[in-house]
Amino acid sequence: MSADVAVIGAGAAGLVTARELHRGGFRPVVFEQSNDVGGIWVYDEHVEDDALGLASSRHVFSSLYPSLRTNLPRHLMAFMDFPFDARGGGEDDWPEYPHHTLVRTYLERFARHFDLAQFIRFGERVVSVAPDGTRWRVATQSASGQSADVFDSVVVANGHYSAPRVPDLPGLATLGEHAVHSHNYRGPEPYRDLRVAVWGTAASGADIAMEIGKCARSVHWCGDAFAERTGTVTPWGATLCASPVHADGNRLGLADGTHIEIDRFVFCTGYRYTFDFLGDGLIDVTDNYVHPLYREILAASHPRLAFIGIPFLVVPFPLFEMQARWLVHFLSHPDDLPSADIMLEDIRSHEAKLEAEGVRRRHFHKLAEKQEAYYNQLANECGQPPLPGWFQALANEAQAARMANPSGFRDTPLKTTPPG
Repeated sequence: MSADVAVIGAGAAGLVTARELHRGGFRPVVFEQSNDVGGIWVYDEHVEDDALGLASSRHVFSSLYPSLRTNLPRHLMAFMDFPFDARGGGEDDWPEYPHHTLVRTYLERFARHFDLAQFIRFGERVVSVAPDGTRWRVATQSASGQSADVFDSVVVANGHYSAPRVPDLPGLATLGEHAVHSHNYRGPEPYRDLRVAVWGTAASGADIAMEIGKCARSVHWCGDAFAERTGTVTPWGATLCASPVHADGNRLGLADGTHIEIDRFVFCTGYRYTFDFLGDGLIDVTDNYVHPLYREILAASHPRLAFIGIPFLVVPFPLFEMQARWLVHFLSHPDDLPSADIMLEDIRSHEAKLEAEGVRRRHFHKLAEKQEAYYNQLANECGQPPLPGWFQALANEAQAARMANPSGFRDTPLKTTPPG
């Protein structure tokens, strides 16, 4: 069935969605507010005038820092039918953990190889999405003014790594300009010879704590994950600490009752899901949980509104690809989709299971070790093959290398490679 589908964003999720829609006989129109493909992988050296990214007059989309390399092997990151080597969008001599500029090159080659530019309207920012009878009205803003178009379906693929999440910290205001979110971090030099606290234990927290540690007077790396290891000093000189619970100028109180003296504070505390362009009542975001979404993709009460790329702590590009294929299958076969009531009941059951496991609501979209089962569930429901054996073997090998050598895993050779 041919139909017009709006796709919001020309990052990896939007690009692969456009390709799958076109392959499925749909007419995609991709709205991209910038003039480039690549989304979060398009580096911007500028930072915002509010270092925490909460009240900036000029929003910067990029959250990359100059030194950033992937924390996943490139063969794992690639779309399943477009390798990250000379057979697809990469080069055989690229590092296994490539610099962010090479990921952007890969995505540009993906767009060029599949002729996706024909579907993209660059320089158009989506300002509103609202139902229009049985269809959807999408209003955009560009240099030439505002315009609006009507579509049969809308796919939101705008990413979720550009709106900083800053946890409530009593006394935060006393830190003043000395507090920054990693969204606005662009290098270690401003921290030279200073006492620095870094809060957050995910990839950006690890990278930034290590990088700042090379020039700072001291680094205190804070997080709940370190509660049983406080006082331990990492090989690169950072001291592990409990999470902060209050700030008073340059004095930071920690959850274990201790205090540290600091000159700078870096929040590596993640990002918020934001959909300011969506009309009221279409979707809710509660404590960073986007709901109600069936299979993390379809708005259960509005099944012609979909989201690609919501789950986190995943291998993103292959997951986006399978989500897009699942979506195209059910857009093509709407009678195969469960009723809204059944979808909502499935969502409630999933939420209850996560709550029973003690998962925080803001982690409901966190897949981690559950991502293989999720990928294979989608594949089974849309008639696609499951993850190949080499994929999980490489993922396990990469994870083991990272655990064994947190500061040098990117330069540790890996044995597992995809066939061919």
